[in-house]
Amino acid sequence: MHRAAEDHDLPEEPDAGGPRVGGSCPFCRIVRGLAPAEVLRDWPDALAILPQGGGVTAGHVLVLPKTHVPDVAADPLVSAATMRRVAELAGEMGDCNVITSRGAAATQTVPHLHVHLVPRHHGDGLSLPWTPRAAGGTRRPGPDRRPWSVRPAGR
Repeated sequence: MHRAAEDHDLPEEPDAGGPRVGGSCPFCRIVRGLAPAEVLRDWPDALAILPQGGGVTAGHVLVLPKTHVPDVAADPLVSAATMRRVAELAGEMGDCNVITSRGAAATQTVPHLHVHLVPRHHGDGLSLPWTPRAAGGTRRPGPDRRPWSVRPAGR
């Protein structure tokens, strides 16, 4: 049973929601004040921080929940509350990419939900993995190549 996202307590151990050995989750360490980070916003349920190294464009921000959940699918209530904070910042930012990854094949490197807000402008030179390739463009699943079972709405 899930509690409302606002009711989630900061776990005593950083392994709540997924196996973490010896407090190794870097984002849990930041939430606890055990690791340095430049905090841009501190909400009751989430933090907005600058990525280490400054990010891929000026103004790149990470939003992460204070509750340890390994990815966007692990706890829909925490994910929704985190996306609310993302939307607040995106509204201030203008054009941007909103990116989160789930799993190693999707390029997730830290197993703690985090969302990248990447400010964009024409000619910024940032090429994302799904930007059309020179040899044929991006592949998109057709109706017979869906990677999972998807039903049209209302059926």
